[in-house]
Amino acid sequence: MPAGDRALDRDVFIYDAKDPDKVLGGLILTNGVTNANFYSMVEIMIIFSGGFSLLDGSGIKIKRNDDPLQTGNYFIDSDGKLP
Repeated sequence: MPAGDRALDRDVFIYDAKDPDKVLGGLILTNGVTNANFYSMVEIMIIFSGGFSLLDGSGIKIKRNDDPLQTGNYFIDSDGKLP
């Protein structure tokens, strides 16, 4: 039985800030996911050669803290090139 399009229910999307039209991934936000958790998830998904930050849809840097992650679009601002 086909799995279907798992992206349909996502409410958090990840983009490269240098290529904001291409979705790199995302997730269905559940209770308890924090900004720090999200940073860790991105580090697992993408291998970085340098540092990176996550920006919200307004271009504001998201702190790596225990605040609840909000739904929306997030952009990876990396020192290097994403693979």
